[in-house]
Amino acid sequence: MKKNEVEKITPKFKVWLEYKGDTILGKGGAELLQTIKDRGSLSSAAKELSLSYRYAWGYLKRIEKRIGRPVVITFKGGVKGGGGMKLTEIGEFILRKYKRFEEFLEFALQNPELWEAYGLRIKKRNRIKGEVIKIDENDNAAIVKMKIKAPVTITSIITREAVEELKLKKGDQVKAIIKATEVMVDKKDG
Repeated sequence: MKKNEVEKITPKFKVWLEYKGDTILGKGGAELLQTIKDRGSLSSAAKELSLSYRYAWGYLKRIEKRIGRPVVITFKGGVKGGGGMKLTEIGEFILRKYKRFEEFLEFALQNPELWEAYGLRIKKRNRIKGEVIKIDENDNAAIVKMKIKAPVTITSIITREAVEELKLKKGDQVKAIIKATEVMVDKKDG
């Protein structure tokens, strides 16, 4: 693959919420809840989203059956205004939770700096080869001292879990990954 073709590859994601292993809300369901919230009516929401009223009502009932609580409240109106619908507290909660996760992931995909924090894209100039000379561990964290080829020692504080995952031991050849706010440790080539 050519460099310009590689740059066209972009990450995508789908978010859904589950409760006790059952899916309760995905993108379409979140759009339905948001539109009910905005319009105050299931029929208006269904029409706007090009859904049948029956399908939209069934979707709400599936959510309610899976979580054991109503996500909407219906109310009757007079001849003039007609009835309506609004989200319950739990309906508002699951919509808010869904939107938070979706917004966070969207933000992360738009910000390559965050990718670097998770080791998805770190420039070679930010990698320094060295040798582990000491590891001090406590219950949750470990301090890893590395001797760099040049006469420099770098210290990194990482989780104890990371030490175990990397199978770090004194004498290992590693790279210090330098970020503006942290020094990470990696044993992979590259």
